[in-house]
Amino acid sequence: MKPLNFSSWDTPNYRLFMKLHIRNNSLSSVTIVHKEVAIPIWHLVILQNPNKRRNGIRSDMARTIYNSSIKTCEFWKYIRRVTAWNNAAKLILSGGGSNMSLDCPLKRGTYMMNIIQVPPDTSILKFMYQPNAIYSVIGTVYSLNPKNSSKEAICHYEVNTTILKNC
Repeated sequence: MKPLNFSSWDTPNYRLFMKLHIRNNSLSSVTIVHKEVAIPIWHLVILQNPNKRRNGIRSDMARTIYNSSIKTCEFWKYIRRVTAWNNAAKLILSGGGSNMSLDCPLKRGTYMMNIIQVPPDTSILKFMYQPNAIYSVIGTVYSLNPKNSSKEAICHYEVNTTILKNC
């Protein structure tokens, strides 16, 4: 997978900094949590943008490949059931000196993911591959209030990528 660009916004209590590394087709991130998050929720959407164009404009709607919200403390319980996603998640969250926490509550601190990279021979990428397609990974982090079940968005990011064919 080759990241092309990204954008993000955050809040003063939950800061997200991302960096694109061209040389090894990866990203890195630093998350600084200034105020404890009672129950963090990740909402993740993966879109496949059409590769056909008419007059420079994409003619079809984006296809949703994945759309899910999950409490971070329940992440591994659900992701283990889907082998393809499980392997990609292990590579992203556990490798390269990452210390990303999936605890509820998420304590104050600095969390890093040093190498956010999915190798081209990962099964989910083989399944998703379409020539010249651009994929958008859109994520929002919410803080769930345990008293009244209200959600507050504390961070949002979008990463556009393409999948490199591994011959």
